[in-house]
Amino acid sequence: MRPLTQRSTLTLAMHSYARDVRGWITGRVTSYLVAYGAIAAGAISLLVAIGFGIGAVFYLIEMHYGARAAFAGTGGFFLALGLIGLVSGRVMLSRSAPPVPRPRRQMEMVKRAIAAPVATRLILGSSASGAARVDPVTQSLAAAAAVLLVGWVVAARFKRRPRDED
Repeated sequence: MRPLTQRSTLTLAMHSYARDVRGWITGRVTSYLVAYGAIAAGAISLLVAIGFGIGAVFYLIEMHYGARAAFAGTGGFFLALGLIGLVSGRVMLSRSAPPVPRPRRQMEMVKRAIAAPVATRLILGSSASGAARVDPVTQSLAAAAAVLLVGWVVAARFKRRPRDED
């Protein structure tokens, strides 16, 4: 198994974020399809209700009240069903969209992948090419900076915040 390099870590982080965004997009498309399906069912039911209502009113007028009230009841049922479908679809579409996923997890991966090799190089004083030697003062300043960097990464990892002084 080969060690993770900065390039492969960045690639993994980018692919991970792309999967998160793809999942978010799939969720959004699915919710829109369900909402538009409810609106379509509501609209069709509303048209059926209008048809039954017209048929019921026509027959009611023709026979002047009688058992034909079933048409009105059926039409009223489809009318209520259509209105419920339209209102529920509208409510689904008016909800606020979930936020686009942030690449926090991937940035933590990148920070960990970059911090350790940089800190090791700075503390040991070896450069990538091995061409130049660093004087002891610069090496100790770089080591202190590396320790601060590692402390910052650890603090960010555990999300420690200073206490409020009252």
